[in-house]
Amino acid sequence: MPIPDAIRDLADACARKLDLEGQLRVLPAFSDAEEQCEDEYEALLNVIHEDELFAPVDLGRQEELVEAIAAALPEEQRMLVVELADNHARHVWMQQEGAYLLGLAVGKRLRGR
Repeated sequence: MPIPDAIRDLADACARKLDLEGQLRVLPAFSDAEEQCEDEYEALLNVIHEDELFAPVDLGRQEELVEAIAAALPEEQRMLVVELADNHARHVWMQQEGAYLLGLAVGKRLRGR
């Protein structure tokens, strides 16, 4: 599915704010890039979340649900739910970091054309 122009424009606005000039020995981490274009990145996420393909994400509600499920379980099983939620958060972060690094690599390759 092609990326809508509005989403691509927001991603471009984020990329324009990143400090990638000069002789970089190390590419910035996703968290550093996110800080450099925080407002633009937030706008990008909001548009993606409003897209009909993605349901809105409410992290607060997600935490409430995990806590409610954990509270309803016996003590020895509570930690399993917490561990599952923590592992899922790490998985999402890993995917986001991978997408960021792939985007940098593709951008670097396209810049060389």
